[in-house]
Amino acid sequence: MMSRDLRSMPHGIEIYADIAIVGGGPAGIAIARELADTRIRVLVIESGGSDYEAEIQTLNSVENIGQPSVSPNAVPEGRGYSGRLAWLNDVPAFELRNRMLGGSSHTWIGKCAAFDDVDFRSRPWLPLSGWPIERSQLLPALDRAAKLLNLGPNRYDESLFALLHSTPDDLGLDRRLLRPFFWQFSHMRNQRAVPTRFGRLALDITATNIDFLTHATVTRINIDSHGRSVTSLDLKSAAGRGASVHANTIVLCGGGIENARLLLASNSVLPAGIGNGYDVVGRYLCDHPRTSLCRFTGRDIDPIAQHFNFYGLSHAGRTQFYLRGLSLSPEIQAQEGLTNCAAYPVQIYAQDDPWVALWRLTKGTSKTFKGDLLAVAKSADMVTSGLYNRLVRKRGLPHRSTELRFDVMAEQQLNAESRITLTERRDKFGQPLPRINWKIGTREIDSVKRLALVISDEFARVGLAKPKLPDWIAGGESDAPVFMDMAHPSCATRMGTDPRTSVVDINAMVHGTEGLFIAGSSVFPTPGHANPTLMLLALSIRLADHLKQRHAATQSHRLHVSEPDLSLQQG
Repeated sequence: MMSRDLRSMPHGIEIYADIAIVGGGPAGIAIARELADTRIRVLVIESGGSDYEAEIQTLNSVENIGQPSVSPNAVPEGRGYSGRLAWLNDVPAFELRNRMLGGSSHTWIGKCAAFDDVDFRSRPWLPLSGWPIERSQLLPALDRAAKLLNLGPNRYDESLFALLHSTPDDLGLDRRLLRPFFWQFSHMRNQRAVPTRFGRLALDITATNIDFLTHATVTRINIDSHGRSVTSLDLKSAAGRGASVHANTIVLCGGGIENARLLLASNSVLPAGIGNGYDVVGRYLCDHPRTSLCRFTGRDIDPIAQHFNFYGLSHAGRTQFYLRGLSLSPEIQAQEGLTNCAAYPVQIYAQDDPWVALWRLTKGTSKTFKGDLLAVAKSADMVTSGLYNRLVRKRGLPHRSTELRFDVMAEQQLNAESRITLTERRDKFGQPLPRINWKIGTREIDSVKRLALVISDEFARVGLAKPKLPDWIAGGESDAPVFMDMAHPSCATRMGTDPRTSVVDINAMVHGTEGLFIAGSSVFPTPGHANPTLMLLALSIRLADHLKQRHAATQSHRLHVSEPDLSLQQG
């Protein structure tokens, strides 16, 4: 692997490759890894470098005219199972994008799950629902994505029970209403406390056919005069250096917002932008509306935490832990016309929680050494039982907490007016900023509310503590719901068979534009309720397989042409 920095290269340089990948985040790195050690010459183009740079981050500016990205009343995810703050109340989640090698993996906590079977189905009550590929077709790629993320088996429903070291108790909840749902957490192979960082995975690529070009922002995608095939990319660096990349195949991996922005801004041949003959690019923008469903305090916390916690299993020589939550059953979704949604537990640890105190002591971050030492000493029984729970039963640790709540992420119904367009404002390279008009509909609000009420009623019915519901759920229609987005933008360049309602085909190539492909959550046909990383990696791996086949077929018809390389020529 060779890494170049555009800032130090001659202005006007021309670069040649077989495949150019725009974006060095999880999707781009996954595709590059799959293409490593082949005869395909690959160039990964990254707008930033290997570290955070404030100047580069300003290129992520957006104009938000839709739903608030972060509500001033929203509660951050907080300390709990994640062990860190996932959100900052003064930072809009749409801004939590990272222009650097590794992309969004620098700010995630590793939370992973695959989409449900129901997510792939056509549901009459949800317009444009259904994927053009079946879930079964993605299973091999899902397993490869799980291996890349150091995950356990891809089981996220009750089929997981049979694999767990100790089976969760049957609480007697009505399966016609609620179903168990699980999440895994991805970590670096040799650092269990560190979520998988794709910037480090990029550094692990040693294949000579993969090169990286950093500090190179793509400002335009160029197509032929007929608008039928991709030809090249225009690049700029913060230092004012320009360059062009010539490739037969270009893959946009810029993220849920930037992929659409690039297509719209590349309008020199097609005034509406590339792939936008039916005004679809940027439409159907989805995210995962998130809010707190219900809360438990005091003595009610421990009995709930006993059941909704981490459960482990042995896989590939290590213990993998899954977090147990709850989702609306497919039956109730169909009967009441609801979207898919699932709730997961979040514990807020007390200041004198022995495990948090022990963690601070071992990391050398304790500000009250004696206080933390006393917290551990006074909780010897909890520490002993916790070690037994963790090491023998493969369960989560018991904690002293001030609150346990269930937060929810909901699937959104597709809405053509929830979209990305371009503004008149320009960034430092003269490119129009994206205008975000994200809309939350009544159907997802009703789905979240229904899930909260079902959990409350079912817990009371089976003898568990009844939770406290937020006012907007318990108080009636007059109370406004409080939501925030999860920085999971998706569907704005969605996959489908009809160009009137989609941007890419089932192989992720832009309709009508030969050689231009898109990877990432922007190609999701529907957003599901689960965190997107595992699914977008599976689709990226599937795309890499297609690109290998496509390149082989292309080369067989070009026997008289020498293999392209990454040689540099000054223009």
